[in-house]
Parts: sequence; structure tokens; C-alpha cells
Amino acid sequence: MVKKLFILIILFFWLYSQENDTFKIGLALSGGAALGLAHIGVLKVLEREKIPIAFITGNSMGSLIGGAYAAGYSANQIESIALEANWQELFSGDVPFGVQYLPERQLKSRYFLNFYHRNFLPYLPSGLISLQNVEFLLNKLLAPIEYNTAYDFDSLPIPYRAIAVNLRTGEKVALRKGRLTKAIRASIAIPGVFPPKVIDGEEYVDGGVKEYLPVSALLEFKPDFIIAVVTKKKAKEIGGNLIDIVSRSIDIVTEEDLEKEKDLADILIEPNVERFSHSDFPKVKELIAVGESAALKVLPIIKEKLAGKNLVNPKKPIRKRNLPIVRQIRYEGLKRTKPSLFKGRLKTAINKQLNWENLINDLFYLFHTNLFEEVDYRLKLFHYESCEVIFELKEKPFGFYSLGLRYDLYDNVVFGGEIGENNIFGFGASLRTAFNLGNPNEIRFGIVGTRFLQFPFGYRLDGFYGTINRNYFENNNWQGNYLIKYLGALSEIGYILGKNAFFNFGLKLEKTFYEIPFSDSFPKSELTVGPTFKLEFNNYNNPFLPTKGTNLRINFLLSTKKLKATNNFLKWEFDYKKVIPLYSFLLFYYQLNLGFNFLKPNFGEYFYTGGEDFIGFKKEEFTTKNKAILAIGTDIKILNLFRSDNYPLYLSLTTNLANFLEAKKTFYWGAGVGLKTTSPLGPLRFILGMGKTKKRRFLLLTSIGQEFRYRK
Repeated sequence: MVKKLFILIILFFWLYSQENDTFKIGLALSGGAALGLAHIGVLKVLEREKIPIAFITGNSMGSLIGGAYAAGYSANQIESIALEANWQELFSGDVPFGVQYLPERQLKSRYFLNFYHRNFLPYLPSGLISLQNVEFLLNKLLAPIEYNTAYDFDSLPIPYRAIAVNLRTGEKVALRKGRLTKAIRASIAIPGVFPPKVIDGEEYVDGGVKEYLPVSALLEFKPDFIIAVVTKKKAKEIGGNLIDIVSRSIDIVTEEDLEKEKDLADILIEPNVERFSHSDFPKVKELIAVGESAALKVLPIIKEKLAGKNLVNPKKPIRKRNLPIVRQIRYEGLKRTKPSLFKGRLKTAINKQLNWENLINDLFYLFHTNLFEEVDYRLKLFHYESCEVIFELKEKPFGFYSLGLRYDLYDNVVFGGEIGENNIFGFGASLRTAFNLGNPNEIRFGIVGTRFLQFPFGYRLDGFYGTINRNYFENNNWQGNYLIKYLGALSEIGYILGKNAFFNFGLKLEKTFYEIPFSDSFPKSELTVGPTFKLEFNNYNNPFLPTKGTNLRINFLLSTKKLKATNNFLKWEFDYKKVIPLYSFLLFYYQLNLGFNFLKPNFGEYFYTGGEDFIGFKKEEFTTKNKAILAIGTDIKILNLFRSDNYPLYLSLTTNLANFLEAKKTFYWGAGVGLKTTSPLGPLRFILGMGKTKKRRFLLLTSIGQEFRYRK
């Protein structure tokens, strides 16, 4: 018995000594915006060399990467996520182009400037760039892990702290509990660039405001060895975008504190990021490489200092918890929006087990309604058996001003805009007044919507008045200008088919007056009254310069004397365009445009062809009852202006053939060569066109800006 007791005492002291001999390493990751992506390279080297990390603190980008690593993601997994991420989309507050309903995409792309107001006072957001899409990514990665670790950062595979600054008190805070997603989101909120994150009623911003390198935050863990990684530029620079400027300002403010934090570390790794900017998020691969290189340089020193130490992998496994039953769903932040507008489409349901995929998809859906500036969730747990799901919603300001500008050689400058109020009575409809100044001069007033309750019904009711100057040609010879005045109303109702298509039925009433000084053969006025039908499919990947996709439009108008119209006629137009990417730099497209007027159409419903519609001919050179136009072209990408994928410059080659079903059955052909790109105003085109009539002639076509006019 004494012998057994002696053995147990010896074993106890041996285990105790082994525990005391365990050597624990802390890792502190600095901020640096895109420069912080180099942290991934450092983690790859440490992981590959089996150097275990016991504790992690992170600030800003270091918080994001460190938080993911602490949650159990490997360095290679984090690298894959960073390489596959669309950084431009992540740092965009806009609803992604492809997920909006087609009518919503069309409304949004009409104007290049959109301002918002509340009660006619300009609305200034708390940050210029939204982080909503970053939150979506974090939710997908971390939501189950947060839950399974009981929202305690000490229970993560690696204990972790995210550094942020309380905006009210100005104090630095090491966030240690709650939702890991929210803590990371708070830590990356660069002031003035990204909105602060609200946690338990307090607003938090980037910890780099007070502490660029969070080494001191590691001391609460009492690590035996500290590795600090600093991703900061030493050389001074000027210029850059908002992220670059604000990040450099933070660098300057925290420079003195940085030196103090460095002194607390046993090993300092400083990747050479001099050739990068704080906004170089697309250069993930290169930044990871410089992180690996920096870690490899100091690796021999690390191994020397750790030689003979009892390094153990302290990573804790994540124990899965049973998912709770949803007992209640609540919506916070609704001031105008009616829950009936969206709750019928949400997958998270009362008395059903919580499902992470459904919950995250619900957040996507809520944001994509375009009613909310920010969406998030939190759970109120009842002993992990049941829960209440609270959707945290921040409504957008609903008053808006939209402005558009277009120039071409025919109409010169056309200025347009809309003033209105979205989400009328909380049901998603928009009350708008639209106007054009130029050609045409027009004003419209009406209501438009893309939802009725949770159903995707589209509707529009418009009243309008306008004037438009047109050119009149006979046998390709200009006869003079004439003026059309028009007023009327249009009502439409239809259904939105998925994200890329819709159809509308409607009723059009329009009175048209003609002032044609060079001819007495035209009527003075005509009345068009009758039903309309419109079908459109569009899956372009870009509204201005698509690199792939199809656009199909079919329009019908039946005007009848039974409704007091001037003439009986049926107007039909079919337009089909396909853009095919042959290579990354080469696009091929073809377009077929058909239009027919049956019986006796009103003159105002004729087709006006030429200019951008038919390269090589003057705008409106053909005023005809019918048309058939085939166009084929190719765009060759030359370069990216400003080194940005947003501004590709293409060499454009186009040829087109037309017949207007005249008695002579004449075919016309044209061709064009030029340049096109996009700009903050919209598409920009310079095309030299050649048209064949009685003789060849050359015309320059220049335009900038989106075609935002309702009437062409």
C-alpha cells in the first residue's frame, strides 16, 4: 500500500513538472488593412514548422485573420478564402447586381449619382464603405463555431482577443465574449471609412486607433514566448484612396505606442510591404508571399529560442451542441417597413430547429430587399434548448435624389434626375418625380414598386408630359427638324420571374401633337389608347459593359378606336442580344432587332433608327413603320484604365445590316471601329462609322453616359 502511494506521489509530481514545463506561445497580429493579408503567410510557415500557437490577439486585419485561425481554420484554408474572395464586392454596400430583381437593377443603373435624405435633410452615413458583405462572409464561416463555443473566446480552439475602441469612451477594449463575428467586424471598422459596429448598445471602431500592435493584450494569458507580426510601411507616401489615407493617418497616430508594443515581444516579424498600398486587397497572393518570406527569415532564430522547450499543441476540440428550437422571432429597428413585406419569405420558422444555413440566407434576403442599410442577428438562448431569434435591422433613409448626365453629338447634353420617397407606407413602393432637360424635355410623376407584400409583383402608374425634337429624312436626305409634344399616362402590373426576367400588362393613353413646318401631309395630333405587354429577360453581369449574358425584350402595343384612339394598329418589337466571352480579353456579340406596325399606326409610334442603333447612319435617319436589323461585333480588351478592372478599355469592331421592309426592298449596311469603356457617368464610346447608301460616308459617333430617358 505504501509502495503504491509512493508511486502515485511520484507520478503526480512528474505530471506537475511536465505541466509547468509546457511552453506556451502567444501571437499578436497587427492592423494594416490589405497589408495585414501578409499574416496568412506567417501563419503558413508557423503551421508548417509545427510551431503551435496557444493564444492570439488581433487588431483590424490581424483581428480577421487571427479570429479565423483561433476558430479552427487552418492557414491554408484562410489562404483559399482570401484568394477566392471578391474584394471589390466585399467592400461594397450595394446589393450585388445579380441578386436584385431586373426592374430594380434597371432603376438603379439609370443614374450615376444617388443621394439620400431624411425629412429633406441630407443623410450622411457613419462610414463611406459598408462592411455588410464582409459580415455575411464571417457569418458563413463562424456562426456555428460561435454557438458551439458558447460565445466565449476562451473556449475557441485557441483563446483569442479582438482589439477595438469604444467610440463613446475612447477606451481600448479587448473583446473576449459574445459573437466572434461582431468582435471582428468592430475591430476592422476604420473610422470614417467603415461604419462602427454596435455591440450591446456601444459603438466600436478599429483598435488601431489606439493600439496598432496588440502585444500587451496577450499578457493576460501569461504566455512564455510572444511572436508579434507587424504589417506596416516604413516609407512615407502620398496619394491613394480613402482607405490608404486614413490607414496612414492611423499609422502616424500610433507610431509611439507601436515601439512600446514591439519591446514586449520576444520575436518580431516584419513583412516587407513597402511596394503595396493599404487598399491592395486584390494582391492577396503577393502579400501572402511576403509574409512567408519574412517568417522564413526569422525562423532559425525562433527555432533556436524554442530549442528544448516542451511545445504542445493546445488547440481545443469544438464540441457540438444540440441546436435549439426557435420559440420566437423578433425584428428590431423597423420604423416604417412592415414585416409582412418580407417575413413570409424567411426560412427561419417558429417551433422549428434553428438552421444556420437558413438563418444566413434570411439575412441575405433581407439585405437584398434593398430596404436595409445593415442586417444582423442575435440569439436569446434558454438553456440551449430553445431560443429567440432577433433580426437586427437598420433601415435605409428612404428619401432620395438621383442625377444623370449624358452627351452625344446629336442631342448634346441631356440632364435628368428623379426625386422621390422609397418604401411608401412601409410596403416597398416608391413615389417618384422624374425629369429630363435637353432632348427630350420631360417630366413624369408616379408610383412604382417591385413587391406586393412578400410577392414579387411589379407595378407602375405614371403621368407624363414632354417634348422631343426629331430629324426627318427622305431617301437618306435630311429634310428638317420637327417637334413632337406628348402627354398621357401609363399603368402596368406584372410579375417578376426570378431575378432576371419580368412581364407586365398595362394600359397606355397618350396624346401626341406634331409641329412639322416643312410638310402639310402629317396630322396635327393623334391619340393612342390601348393595352400593352412587355417581357424582358436580362442576365448581363454588368449594366454598362457586360462581358457575358443575354438580353431579350418583347413589346406589344394594341391601340384601338373602341377606346377612342385615332387609329387601329398593333405595334410589336423584338430585340435580342447575346454577349459571348471567347477569351478573357475577347468578346463576341450579335443582336437582332425586329419591329412591325400592323394596320395604320400613329406617326408617333414609328421606329426611329440610326446612330448607336445602326452604326454608320445619322440618328433617326430612318423613320419607318417596320425594321429588321442584324448586328455582329467583337470587343478586344486593350488594357484596364487606372489599373482597375472597373474601367476596361475595348477596341470595338461592329458591322450591321438592315432592311425596313419598304417597297424597294433595299438593304443598308454599316460598320464601325472605335473605343469604348466605362466612366463614373456611364458608358463612354468613340466610334467611327461607315454607312453605305448611294455612296460611302463616314460619321463619328461619340457618347458618354447611360441612356436614362424613358422615351427614345
